[in-house]
Amino acid sequence: MSFYPEFDEVLDRLIKKAKKYDSINLSVTDLNGILRTKTIPGDVFHRVVKGEGGIGMYSGTYSIAANSDAFYPEIFLKHYMADGFLIPQDAPPYENHWCAPATAANEKVLEVICDIYWKHDKSQVYNSPRHLTNKLLRQLDEQGLSIYSAMEYEFTVFESDGKTPAWRGVHAYSNIVIRKVALTVSDLKACLKKAGIPVRSVNTEYGPGQLEITIFPKYGITMADDAIMFKHAVMETFLNHNFKATFMSKSDETSSPSSGHYNFSIWNKEKTKNLFYDSEAEDNLSQLARRFISGIITHAKALTGLFDPTVNCYRRLVPHTFAPFTVSWSYEAREAFIRAKNSAENCTYLEVRAPSGSSNPYLVLSGVIAAGLDGIKRNLDIPPFEGDITDCELLPRSLDEALNCLENDEILVESLGRDFVDHYITLKRKLEIAKLEGMDDIEKERQLYMDLI
Repeated sequence: MSFYPEFDEVLDRLIKKAKKYDSINLSVTDLNGILRTKTIPGDVFHRVVKGEGGIGMYSGTYSIAANSDAFYPEIFLKHYMADGFLIPQDAPPYENHWCAPATAANEKVLEVICDIYWKHDKSQVYNSPRHLTNKLLRQLDEQGLSIYSAMEYEFTVFESDGKTPAWRGVHAYSNIVIRKVALTVSDLKACLKKAGIPVRSVNTEYGPGQLEITIFPKYGITMADDAIMFKHAVMETFLNHNFKATFMSKSDETSSPSSGHYNFSIWNKEKTKNLFYDSEAEDNLSQLARRFISGIITHAKALTGLFDPTVNCYRRLVPHTFAPFTVSWSYEAREAFIRAKNSAENCTYLEVRAPSGSSNPYLVLSGVIAAGLDGIKRNLDIPPFEGDITDCELLPRSLDEALNCLENDEILVESLGRDFVDHYITLKRKLEIAKLEGMDDIEKERQLYMDLI
């Protein structure tokens, strides 16, 4: 029996599976959307997780910045910077064909989603983004609702120097310029397919070296699990082919900003009916869809602090970048915070356009659910769409301003949890804003973010 007997069934399934693999990656996602991993050889996995009582992991992992600087919250110091335990979660593992051992040494590697639990009381560490998402999903489930969604990522590809774009010019949707990275993209598609994350579409985007690759939607937390694996597969696969891929919002002065649009619909618990669609409504949008739009718009300024989590993100949220800059919704406008897609029952969904490519998908999913549930609870409604989004209230123009909005949004804070929000804001202020304060230097931002985002 392990130190955490409630997870023995999950561990037993994993132990059986581990025998077929050379390495087992036990990974948690930090607040920045970065995987932090311990690798265990497959042939000793049983001995480590059962015989030794578990796998220790730095309990301050959720207090690390994108450049791996750390701060030490009171609860962490209270427990003397103690280790926690890495506990595999009840989620399907992924075959990892893109990491260095798989590509360089032909190892069979299994990627396992974990979370960190305290040793002293066996509770889950409170500032885990995946733990937060599960809490919000339970609240949605209590309403008899399921969420079906996908992230839609853009990223920029550079040569191995990290400075020269893989191609020059603004060549959106061009199969000519994509030839430069065609073999890399083919390798990526094959790796993702083996991992159970099939690619839906690939195209060049509106910037030097910029690509958009989409994956299929999933229900619940699997969407965010897939999105994290997708981003790391992209970054590692391009490194394997001597390129550098980054999801930074704006990676140099000439680059086109990279987004992470979030597309979602709400279905019944049985997952048989799209509850956003109403054939009798003039615009096909149900009252539930309108509740979600209104909830997200009501909390848009606070949500920006979650959706656009780096100092660099605010180089994107300005006019004429195909990104939102106002608290607005629309059917078609690319600069709206939300676009309502309503062509048919299975094609009726909301596109939240605010998130950056550098956003953490767990926090995007959590924020959308929290805001949508508030729209339901308070019966919020939206005014008729008027068509001119430029007259709407402006979004925050900096990470500091967005965090102030988040901190002062009492409803959202209560839903997300005061401890979590305080921790998240402190990390961002101490380890990002303070380091870049008074600067308008994209090179400094690259040093802070580009290695791992």
